[in-house]
Amino acid sequence: MNSFDLDKLLGDFAELAEAYEEREGIWREEPLDLFAFCKEYLDITPYEGKQTEIFQKINDVVMWKITLDDRYADAADQNLTELLLMLGKGSGKDYMLSAVFCWISYLLNCLNNPQETLGLAEGEPIDLINIANNTHQANEVFFYKFKQRLAKCKFFKRVDREPRTPYEYQPMRSIIRFFNDIKAHSTHADAETLEGINPWVVVFDEISGIPYEQADKVYDTFSSSAATRYNDRMLLLFISFPRHQGDFLYVKFRKWEQEGTPHIWGIKGKSWEVNPKVSRASLQKFYDKNPEDARMRYECIAPEAEAGFFEFPEKIDYVVVPGKIAQCPDVVIQPKVTTRMLKNETEVHFVGLDIFNLQLNPDYIYYLGGDGGVTTDSYVLCLMHGEQTIKQETVNGEIVTTVVNKPVEDLLIEWRPNKKERLPVDLMNVAEVIEMICNQVYVKKALFDKFNSADITQRLISLGVDAEDKNFSNQFQVEIYKNLRSLIYTQNIELLDHQITDGSERLNANQELKKLKIINDSKIDHDKRYGKDFSDARAAATWICSMDEPESESHAADVGLFGAVRGSRT
Repeated sequence: MNSFDLDKLLGDFAELAEAYEEREGIWREEPLDLFAFCKEYLDITPYEGKQTEIFQKINDVVMWKITLDDRYADAADQNLTELLLMLGKGSGKDYMLSAVFCWISYLLNCLNNPQETLGLAEGEPIDLINIANNTHQANEVFFYKFKQRLAKCKFFKRVDREPRTPYEYQPMRSIIRFFNDIKAHSTHADAETLEGINPWVVVFDEISGIPYEQADKVYDTFSSSAATRYNDRMLLLFISFPRHQGDFLYVKFRKWEQEGTPHIWGIKGKSWEVNPKVSRASLQKFYDKNPEDARMRYECIAPEAEAGFFEFPEKIDYVVVPGKIAQCPDVVIQPKVTTRMLKNETEVHFVGLDIFNLQLNPDYIYYLGGDGGVTTDSYVLCLMHGEQTIKQETVNGEIVTTVVNKPVEDLLIEWRPNKKERLPVDLMNVAEVIEMICNQVYVKKALFDKFNSADITQRLISLGVDAEDKNFSNQFQVEIYKNLRSLIYTQNIELLDHQITDGSERLNANQELKKLKIINDSKIDHDKRYGKDFSDARAAATWICSMDEPESESHAADVGLFGAVRGSRT
C-alpha cells in the first residue's frame, strides 16, 4: 500500500470516528433552530409576517416532537399533528418547504440515535415524504429545489454511495438517502403506496389540485401509516391554494375553523401577505381576464363548487335519435380476447373486438375522434359525418349566411380493459377496426388525445387521413367541449341512442355527458364514480367535423338553418 492510499484510509477512519462520537443526551451535535439554520447554512431569512409565523410554528412543533421539551411548545401546540397552509399562488411555497425539509433532515442527522428518539426499532427507516399532484410536480418542482438547497447547504456533503456519516447524503431521482436510514421521498397521488416506509413528516403539496376522493385516500394511507409508527409525534403539512369549496384542503380548513379541531392548526394568506415581492397591482391583468379565477389563486377565495358543465342536461335528450345505435342498424360488435406473440415468444392476452355487418354510407365525408385508454380507462372511437347546414350570423350589422357541417354520429365503439383479469386494450385490434372503416368510407380527418395514440395516428396517416394526436390540455378540452355544448343547445348535432350492453350499471355515453363538471371555467372533470371516455371521443370528432369547411353539396342532407330549434320530444 503506497503512502497516498494509507493517508486516504487514515483520513476516512478519522472521519468515521468523528462522526460516531456521541455526547450525553439525545443530541450528537446541538442543533440550530429553523431560523438560525436558514440564515447560517442556507443564507435565507423568512419574510416578516405570515411567512415568519409559519416558520415559527413548524420550528416549535418539530422541536417538541423530537425533544418532548415543554420549552418549545405550549399544551395546545403539543397536540398538533396537522398544519394547514392555505396560501396564494406565488407566496413562496417551494421556497419554504425546501428549507423546512433541509432543516428537518439536519435535525435527524444531529441526533445520536434518531430511531430511538422517535420510538422506532433499531434499523428502521425514518421517512420524509412529499406528495405532489403528478410526477412532474413531484420530481421537477419541489424535489428539484430541495436538492438545490442541499447542494448549497454547508452542513451536508454529497456522495455517490450510501452515506456513512451524518453529514453525507446521496441524491437520486425521487429519493435522497441520508445517514442512519433517513430518507426523503418525492411521490405523487397516482403512484402506488410506498411499501415498507415509516413516514414521520409528510407534505401534501397542492393537495387541492387532486380530486377529493383521491386526496382523501392518499391522506388516509399516509396518516394511518404515520400514526401507527409515531403516534402523535408525526407531522402532516398541507399546502395549496383552493380550487373550489369542495376540494380536500378547503373542506378540511373550514371544518377546523368551525369546530376548532385540537390536533390541527391552520393559516390562510394572500400571495402578497406571505411574499411581499408579489404585489396586487402586478396581478391586475389576471383579475381583468378572469376575476373569479384570480381571487381563487391569489386570495384563496374559492368558488362555491364544481359546476355541472351542462346547465340544461335535458337538452342532450333532444339531439339523441331514439333507437338509433349506429348508422348501420345491423352492425354487431362483440368483445373478444386476443393473443399476441412477443419477440421473445411470450404470449400476451388483450381485450379486442369483432365487428360484423359494418356497412357505412360511402356518400358522406367522415371524421374520427378517439380517446386512448389502455389499462384503466376505455379506448373509445367516435365516427361522425357532416351534413351541410345553413348558418346565419350578424357581422357589422349585416346578416351573413354560410354553409357549415352539422355533425351526425354514426359509430361509438368502446374497448374496455378487463381489470379483473388484467387484460389491457389491444391497440393492434383498434388499428384493424380503424383500417376496416377507412377501407369502406372516406375519413377526412381524425383527432386523438396524444396519450397512447402515436401508432394509431401514424396508421391513419398511412391510410390518407389528416390525423393528429394532440395534447388535450385543459384549455383545449374546455374549447372543444363548449363547441359540443353549443351544438347540443342549438340542436345542430345528432347523437346515437347509446346503450351499455355488458350487464354493468355504468353510465351510457349520453348519461355520461350529463354528469360532466367544469371547474373554474378552466377544466372539464367528472366524479370518480363516472368517466368521460365516451365524451372525450365525441367532443374531438364534433370539433373537427363542425370546424371543417364542407367540401361538396353532394354529401348534404336536407339543408336546414343553423340555430333553428326543433320542438322537444315527448
